[in-house]
Formats: sequence, C-alpha cells, structure tokens
Amino acid sequence: MTTNGLATPGFWTILTIAAATCGGLLSLLISHSAEPKHSEAAHEDDVNVIEVRLEKVVADVGHNTSLLSELKYEIGDMRTEQRADTESILSAIRAD
Repeated sequence: MTTNGLATPGFWTILTIAAATCGGLLSLLISHSAEPKHSEAAHEDDVNVIEVRLEKVVADVGHNTSLLSELKYEIGDMRTEQRADTESILSAIRAD
C-alpha cells in the first residue's frame, strides 16, 4: 500500500526515527540541564564577584576621568598664568 508514492512501512519507519531522535535530544537536554556547560565553566558566585569588581573598576575609571579633565583645565590655566608672567618678566628685562 502506498500513499503518494511512499510505502506505509517506510512512512512509519521515518516517523519512528524522527520521534526517537526528538526523544533522545529531549532526554539529553533534561538530564544535563543542571550541570555546568563544561568542566572549565565558572561558577555563578565567581561570576558575580567578578561583575562587582568590574563595576568598581568602571566607577574608578569614571572618577579618574573626571579628575583628569579637571587637571587639564587647571594645567591650561597655569600655562596661561605662566605665559603672562614670562611676558612681564621679559618686558621688564627689555626695559632695563
């Protein structure tokens, strides 16, 4: 007996193989779902500690960036003052 060119035993064979494959994959997923992904996988507590440390580093970098921008403006002001003082000293030397 054929159904659209496929014999009934062939149909059931293909269906059985597909069902067995899906069942095997499902059982594999369920049985290994609680295990770490691989033996070198980090534990969740370690990842959380690293995440907290990384957040502290990011905060420190942000703070240091703001300090450096303040220093940049202060150094610019100091250069301007030094330039003005140098000009006044040079004009005093030239006047003598």
